[in-house]
Amino acid sequence: MDLQQNNTSQDSTSSANKSTDSYKNIIDKVINCVNDHVLVLMNQMLTTANDKLFDHADSAKSDEERMKYMDSTKIFRTERNNISHCFFVNLNNSLIVSQTTTETDNDENLRLVDQDEMEEMVAITTMHSKAMSLYGVEVNHLETRLEYLEIMYENIFDKEALDPKHICEIFQKTIKNIEISIEVKLIFYKLFDQEVCSKLGVMYKTINQIFIDNGIMPEIIMQTTKSEEVEHMEEEVSSRVATYYDPNEKVATNFIPRTKEDISRVVNEFMTGEMTITGDEIDLPESFLRAPTQHDLDGKNCYERKEVVKALSKLQYKLASLHGKAGTITPEEIKQELLNSISNENGGVLDKQVNLLDERSIDFVGMMFGAIADDATVSDIMTNLIYQLQVPVMKVAMNDNTIFQEDEHPARATVDLLTAAGRGINSEEDRLYSQLETIVDAILDDFDVDIAAFEKAVDELEIIIQKEETLTAETEKQQQKQVLQEHARHIVITQLKMISCDKKIPSNVRPLVLKHWSTLMLNRYLRHGRDSEQWLQSVLLLKLLLKCMQPIRFQTQFNLVQNNHMALIEAVNDELYETQQDKNDISSQISELKKYFSAMIDEYGLKVVDEDNNELSDEQLTDDSGTDTEEELLQIQQQIEVAKQKISQLSNSTKPGVWYEIYNGEDKAIRRLKLSVILTDAAQLIFVDRKGIKVIEKDAEEFAKELEDNRSRILADHSTFDHALGQVMNCLAA
Repeated sequence: MDLQQNNTSQDSTSSANKSTDSYKNIIDKVINCVNDHVLVLMNQMLTTANDKLFDHADSAKSDEERMKYMDSTKIFRTERNNISHCFFVNLNNSLIVSQTTTETDNDENLRLVDQDEMEEMVAITTMHSKAMSLYGVEVNHLETRLEYLEIMYENIFDKEALDPKHICEIFQKTIKNIEISIEVKLIFYKLFDQEVCSKLGVMYKTINQIFIDNGIMPEIIMQTTKSEEVEHMEEEVSSRVATYYDPNEKVATNFIPRTKEDISRVVNEFMTGEMTITGDEIDLPESFLRAPTQHDLDGKNCYERKEVVKALSKLQYKLASLHGKAGTITPEEIKQELLNSISNENGGVLDKQVNLLDERSIDFVGMMFGAIADDATVSDIMTNLIYQLQVPVMKVAMNDNTIFQEDEHPARATVDLLTAAGRGINSEEDRLYSQLETIVDAILDDFDVDIAAFEKAVDELEIIIQKEETLTAETEKQQQKQVLQEHARHIVITQLKMISCDKKIPSNVRPLVLKHWSTLMLNRYLRHGRDSEQWLQSVLLLKLLLKCMQPIRFQTQFNLVQNNHMALIEAVNDELYETQQDKNDISSQISELKKYFSAMIDEYGLKVVDEDNNELSDEQLTDDSGTDTEEELLQIQQQIEVAKQKISQLSNSTKPGVWYEIYNGEDKAIRRLKLSVILTDAAQLIFVDRKGIKVIEKDAEEFAKELEDNRSRILADHSTFDHALGQVMNCLAA
């Protein structure tokens, strides 16, 4: 019997070791994958940096800006190898288990959050937000798999070690000791964002595939705390993707294009008369249902296309003076206006008909613009503006079917760029709206058959969008900085009030507590968060400091101060000296603190007893202190948990950079705003307008309810033209 038990134990141990080896191999593959992918991206950044900086220097608008880029070029040349080496040393150190669990602030020690450091923090936050908007789903899946693996295998790096923000912080740590100005550092961050951070999506997909291939959660089911159906969640997350024609929904029909190429082929065949819709569809134009005759194909008894285009041009010029009223013109009204124009040109005689294929182009484009009007992503203001291009696009479609095939076609791009540029416009009085209206007016005035008018519009729109994004980014960055600072100050002030309640702070050491130590706490909150060990350490140390400062009433208090004041002073001194605050000022305040404690000890000596000559025991003092601390920690933890519960009610698509139509009260207009900041420990969402200015702050739970009730809603981030084309394809395949 004993022999059997030993054999069983040995088999179990062997199996466990085998499993451990298997998990270790998976982790090794992941680490190798990270190094391989990041090495390629870092090499690309360092190789191209010199040329990019020279280009920026050449296009600089001032000598000061030009010198800034030239200085960056020199630094990159001299520090290139050092940057690469240090980056990968820091990266791989962060993937070592022993260091992820014991790493402290040896290199990231607590420092004052000055203007420069705040600039860096905002830069990292911006990079992280952009990265999560690009490949956030892959990152979330990876962290879920790492959490699962932690249960099976304890020798694994922290799940956040591969987070885009952590990789940005590694780069921050890498360039930390290079003697460069903050302006140059921000240039480095921009290059890192463009060449590394924004291109990590492939790496995350590859790592997830490694886990899938090794049986680590091949399928991930995302849920909210509301336990909503998975289908509902997928619907919500995918709402930012263009809704094309879905062939799977039409699998029972004979009209099944499977790819974008198939869709282009079908549209081309339909426009050239090779395909006709059959059936009893009553919602489709007659031109879609009638098969072209030989007369239609050879043009006999039909007006020539140039006559049709000429008549449409007249209508186009007429619409240029109508502006917003152009949105009321339907394809049928356009065709009637067209016939009236041709009739006037021929003395009131209509002896021919419009070619069926030309009529199809008019009806097809008309249906697409109808779909644009129904697209909730496009505001009513921008719909009216885009609708003015309906006739010019009809003329393009008659002469150039590539508009339905080429993503970069100027007419197609113009529609999409107008939507993108006007996404945050809430009023026709907006300066940007006037600029967009001028571009549309120019198309109406200049476009005949030469596509150059649309090409010019594309160039102008791209310049406007780039300029607006540059201006907005700077303003939004300042707003984010202000929001973070105000929130951090609120947290620190609240904590100070909680700790110092009923406590006396001597006037000669008030600067140490209210200035220097509060700044340290502000830094720790911004860097590590409210539920971190670093923040807790600063709170507990301050609490002990204030406790020891209080007038001595008991012998136990005297013993506490006499035995611990020097160690307490040294601890406070060490913490403050690691910040970037004025060292002379700190030394002066520490000296005042020493004097204060010495005076207390000398004054009270051993005579301090309570009124009844009964000493307060050390156990009682310790118990009271512990109870207070536990209550404070419990209160903080409860606040954090409540915030987490609120945040968890939001879907995965709720992230900085996403645009929404925001409910602003029953008696106020809906605003189109961008989510800029999520304050996770306060469960607050900050929204900015198109200029980057803070407009609305919402509670996460309240906003989740608004989304559920469709009072607020996400604005899908898709191609307006593609979406409209998909809607028409759905009608054709019905």
